[in-house]
This record gives sequence, C-alpha cells and structure tokens, in this order.
Amino acid sequence: MGAGLAGLSAADELQRAGAEVVVLEARDRVGGRVWSRRLANGAVVEMGAEFILSGHTAVRELAERFGLGLWDKGMRYGRREPRGGIGTTAAELDAAAAVAERELERGAGDLSARELLDRLDIAPGAREALLARVEISSAYSAELVAARNLAGIAHVDEDPAPSVAGGNEGLAVALAGTLGRSVRLRSPVEQIACDAGGVRLRAAGAELEADACVVAVPASVIDRIRFEPALPSRLADARAAIRYGEAAKLFVPLRRPAPPSAVMSVAERYWTWTATGDGDEPQPVVSAFAGSARALARLKVEVGPERWLASIERLRDDLELEPDGALLSTWSDDPWVGAAYSVSPPAEVAAAFERPVGPLAFCGEHAGGEFAALMEGAIRSGRRAAAALLAAARG
Repeated sequence: MGAGLAGLSAADELQRAGAEVVVLEARDRVGGRVWSRRLANGAVVEMGAEFILSGHTAVRELAERFGLGLWDKGMRYGRREPRGGIGTTAAELDAAAAVAERELERGAGDLSARELLDRLDIAPGAREALLARVEISSAYSAELVAARNLAGIAHVDEDPAPSVAGGNEGLAVALAGTLGRSVRLRSPVEQIACDAGGVRLRAAGAELEADACVVAVPASVIDRIRFEPALPSRLADARAAIRYGEAAKLFVPLRRPAPPSAVMSVAERYWTWTATGDGDEPQPVVSAFAGSARALARLKVEVGPERWLASIERLRDDLELEPDGALLSTWSDDPWVGAAYSVSPPAEVAAAFERPVGPLAFCGEHAGGEFAALMEGAIRSGRRAAAALLAAARG
C-alpha cells in the first residue's frame, strides 16, 4: 500500500519475484512526495524531492533500467554562494567545512549540529553559513539536527547533483507502468487486520485479502490506519520518535533563461538556483527552497508567496523574474503526509521498521537509514521490505 517510491519499489521487487501484488494509493497520482510539474513557459520543476547526490545508486539504477536519463543541472548542490548575515568567503567556508568533517571523524556525531559548529574554531561568518545550510536542508532547527548529518546536508563540494530527465516523477510512473492495473488510486487504507489466515484490508469502502502487506506510508500519518491487533510497542515507539521538518519551494519563471547558479540567503534560511535541463540548455525558472518552521514563518509562506518573492527580488537582482507565474509548493498542508520529510532518525528507528510484524513489513524514507529523507532511502527501504516478506515466505 502506498504508491510513493518506497511502496512502488517494494511492489516491483515482489512482482519480479513472482508474487501477485495490489498497490493502494490515497492520492489520484503515483509518486507521493516525488511530483514533477511543467510551468507555462516549459520549465520542469520538482514540487518535492529533487537532487540525486553522490552515492545514490538505487535511484540511478532505476533511471538506467527505464532509460530515463539524467539532467546534470550545471549548478552544484554542495556549492552555494552565501549572501547576507555576517558574511564569509569561499575559502573560509571550505576551511570550516573541512574542520567540521575532521571533528565528525573523531566521533562527535552524537552532538547536535549547532553544538558541534559552536565549539569549532572557525570564522563566524562561515559558522553562520553552515548553520543556515543545516537548517535549510534538514528543514529543522540546528539545535535538534544530529551533527552526523553535516557530512551530507552541509558538505561543500563540486559533485554533480542531477535529477531525472523530464522530472523525477518519471521514476514513479515507470515503476507503476510495470504494475499496470495493480495500482489503484484514490484508495486510502483505513484498516489492516492480521490473523493466522493472512491480512484483511479496508480501503475506500472495499475489502481485500492478502497473504502479506507492505505498509508504505509516512510515519507522520500511519496512526490514521487502524491496526488489529495494535502495532507492538517497539514499532509505535519508533514511529513516535521520528521528527518531521517543514519546508517549502517557490518556482519563479524568468523572462529569459539564466546560467546555472546557486545562491543562499543566510539570514532568511533559503537558497535559490537556476539550472540546465534538456540538452544542457538553461531552464527559464529560478527555484527556491526554504527550510525550518522559523524560515517559513519569517517568509509568511502560510499566506502566500508575496513576501518570499520580494526577498528573492532583493537577493537575485541578476535575474529577470516573472512573479505572476510563480508556483508555491508546501507539504505541511498535504493531507497524506502533513510535513516535508524526516529529520535525523536514530539508527534504532530504521532498525525497528526493518523487522516485519507478522505478515506486515514497513518502509518509507523515514526507514532509509543513512539515506533517510531522500528518494534513495525510500527505494532502499521498499526493497528491504519486499526482501523481508520474501524471506519469510521461503522460510
């Protein structure tokens, strides 16, 4: 159940192993928080998950399997020009990031990101810029983000961070295509009952029976499903331990395409980028991503994009914006997740979700281990859930 990348990956693995599958999806589309849209001027934007980072092998394998290709984007996820705040230089930022990584190698990962950065002997402006990157990318306060995540979300590098050509949603659409009519949209699951005979589900007023079930829904909404019997405490406790960040994206069409760039507003906790698309040609849009509840409140995202647009106009006076065509994306008001993505799930949380409960297996980006909050984590967790059920069946 659930037709995001986790659920679709699990169903794909099970079907390829010879199982008969049914995928129940609450939305009227597949993909979950992977959702691509095309603006009126032709630019493709990602309403949710966007970047494929180094080490994301599962995403790349799927793209290659379906012949989807990648767009390089030209800009670099790990290299953002900081503007505002105290101010810093690229050299100071590089040096600060290197010091933080060395400290993490010595075993400081149990600290919070803020605790680690506050104790380092680095330039104040570089510290502020790294804190901004942490809060933006994690969509949470740096006081509550584990320092171990600095190596990923605040790493300064020149590595390409592409997206799937034509939109990341293509991955979900391709996976769903292999499942055909087994994917049922507008079918939110209301109840799951398990006994010695298997699993009985109620979804959108209909009842289904199965030998086993993969539960692929965000931990933030799993308690909407009535489980009979109730989930064991180790799983309920793990779900309760997961925090979710708040984030928003704003896409502003451009009167003319701009070269690839990445610029971060340190004070207002968001970053912007222009990027290439098809044929390595610049797309006529600037994308912006704001992370943490404080940033969204500061930008007054809850009442619309106007304040954010004004800020982007000040930050990016090098761009010719078309504000009337701006598109705002938020997930906190989405009924099927209510948040952006998980934040620093402890290792024991992923471990709890990796173990099936009778005929039930669980997956989602929150169970992605070191790849939590990412498309990579969703795919890997779905594959693990399928493997667990197949192993149980063979046993």
